Amino acid sequence: MYQLRSILCPTDFSEPSVAAVRYAAQFVRRYDASLTLMTVDEFEQIPRGFFEADPAERQRRRERGASFAQERFAAVMKGAGLDPERTATAVRYGAAYKEIVLEAERGEYSAVILPVTGLGASTPHLIGRTAERVVRLCRVPVITLRPGAGREYTDIRTILVPTDFSEYSNYTIPYAVAVARKHNASLLLLHITDLTVSEEHLAKLRFPDLTDYDDRAGEIPVERFVTRDVEPDNSIVNVAEDRDVDLIIMGTHGARGMRRTQIGNTTEEVVRRTTVPVLSITHPVHRMIFPRRFDEPLAAPVR
Repeated sequence: MYQLRSILCPTDFSEPSVAAVRYAAQFVRRYDASLTLMTVDEFEQIPRGFFEADPAERQRRRERGASFAQERFAAVMKGAGLDPERTATAVRYGAAYKEIVLEAERGEYSAVILPVTGLGASTPHLIGRTAERVVRLCRVPVITLRPGAGREYTDIRTILVPTDFSEYSNYTIPYAVAVARKHNASLLLLHITDLTVSEEHLAKLRFPDLTDYDDRAGEIPVERFVTRDVEPDNSIVNVAEDRDVDLIIMGTHGARGMRRTQIGNTTEEVVRRTTVPVLSITHPVHRMIFPRRFDEPLAAPVR
């Protein structure tokens, strides 16, 4: 059963990222999980830092930056009510999204929690910001949230689980069942058909039996419903708002699979638009799309 035992929370100390730390603290307390706060110094990615010729000056700057980061970490932990003895910190240097993905997978974390604003986002509509790249590339489950959107992050009572009935989409169901059991929450299973489908009631027959994934799933209140829409993300966002959902759990792939390699896939649109936290999960098959990590050498050519 999925458990949040170890959480990575990247921060640039902006208000949205600090709010994400406070959100992560709720999981730390409920799951008795460990937490690592991480910040990435991207100075060496800009021309002034990249072309710094003096190694001693570069090292001095790193030391000053690390000292500043530790001061900010202490303030963030105090504000979130975190125990400094049980909260690890990390400072990395490089491109933020690469360092976050590397740390997430090296450390074998249960989840990464980060905001969709802050962390280098100059506009809420900019494609390719850190959060979206992490969702796209990370093989660890990622929780994204949008602080400051008028939503209070309380305990999880209602979980929305969109599914297109594909293997990749239904892979999220064990995660949803585990989280629902831990939080005594109810599940909303949602399927969106296109506008040409007239017999929506037939689609309800295709919802999976949750006890196939967990013997105790029958203890969870479950509602199954079908809507029609041109784009699935519209219905997902609207249902989440209308039903006062506390968490959306969905796969990074659906029946259209490789469309994820292009901008515009359903998960990325939902992450971008919704005010509800989203837990995004990558199916093991699609992890093969990115079989080599950023710091791993290319395989030698076969001769």
